[in-house]
Amino acid sequence: MDNVPKESVVEKCLELLNLKNFRHPYVDHGSKKLLTGPAIMLLVEAEIRKHKSLSYIDKNLRSSPAIQELTGLDSVHGSTVNRKIERLPYDLLQSLSADIFHKVDKHYTKKNPNTSPLGPLSIVDSSQIALPSKAGEWAYCTKDSNTIKIHTKLACINDKITFPKKVIYSTGAVDDKEVVLQLVTDKDTTHVFDRGYIHYHHFHLWKTEGFKFVARVKANSKLRVLVTRSTEESSFIKLDADVEVTDHETKELFSLRLVEYRDDQKRPYRVVTNRWDLSAQEIADIYKRRWLIELFFKWIKQNLNTVKLYCYKPKAVWNQICIAMIAYGLVELVKILTKTTKCNREIVELLRIYWEKNWNEFLEELFREPSRKSKGRRKKGKPGRPRKHPRIMKAKKIIINN
Repeated sequence: MDNVPKESVVEKCLELLNLKNFRHPYVDHGSKKLLTGPAIMLLVEAEIRKHKSLSYIDKNLRSSPAIQELTGLDSVHGSTVNRKIERLPYDLLQSLSADIFHKVDKHYTKKNPNTSPLGPLSIVDSSQIALPSKAGEWAYCTKDSNTIKIHTKLACINDKITFPKKVIYSTGAVDDKEVVLQLVTDKDTTHVFDRGYIHYHHFHLWKTEGFKFVARVKANSKLRVLVTRSTEESSFIKLDADVEVTDHETKELFSLRLVEYRDDQKRPYRVVTNRWDLSAQEIADIYKRRWLIELFFKWIKQNLNTVKLYCYKPKAVWNQICIAMIAYGLVELVKILTKTTKCNREIVELLRIYWEKNWNEFLEELFREPSRKSKGRRKKGKPGRPRKHPRIMKAKKIIINN
């Protein structure tokens, strides 16, 4: 182990989990080699570095003195890791994930006290992950798909700082509206929803209990206008009104605020809210930030092993998705620890490159000034009128003769 660099990147990152030599009293009973703590560290490392298979995890362990020192293992068979994934205690993984995001939340809340009139925002949405046709039959959704869902409440500090505050996992057949009440638990934040969460009984309940929300409704939603407010003709706000809505479960009538606007591409949006303290433009600005949760889902699917899993048994799937969230949280902790302004994609790229190297080398590269300040040669549009008709291509015949 003499060739392990002092304070390597891998050590600095995985020690944040505080799992070295951790032994679970129940799960690890009788285990002689792969304990719960080292197993989680191996799987989190596999997520960050995006290892393709379980056998690759073993090969990486054999070649990495730093990982061997952290886990106390010199090798581990892929089948052993496969069995351990299913046996890992889900409650422990959930607790570990919640603890990491609590630290992230505490840091950003203290560093960036929200003074905006919009107040804190929480964007609620879900994303699906497809499972194989045979191995994923336990999560059958339709005849063409077996899927699971990640229901997420994403805290939005600003356009650049977002992190999951609460996550619920389910099979794809579970409707978003069935779990949304478990995500809306904070009266100090404004919850933002798309059209998949239209449920007027929930809206009535949230208004009565004091939960703030902004939710998009369909173009044909039946809303009776009570009062309208004036808007500027040049504004992108087309309507600002109080509307009457029927609670379909209790048959009671209640009022909400309706804001209709168009985006930069002239696409129409209709949102209802129980926030009368903001201007119509501020309500529109709140809903425009809903797109940040789509970027979050895109990030975890592109940068972590959430699309292709190692094991597709039910408990193993939930554990692997939870481990992916822990890996995402670890990247956020590294961002906080280093105080860098780089985005998570750039951070995880550098983590992979400098994983086995010294932490100071990683910091040096993280804060390196770009050698080229110019944006380079900019592509200019072709002069003349735009093409009216599609370009007609002809088949190209090329032969390379050796």
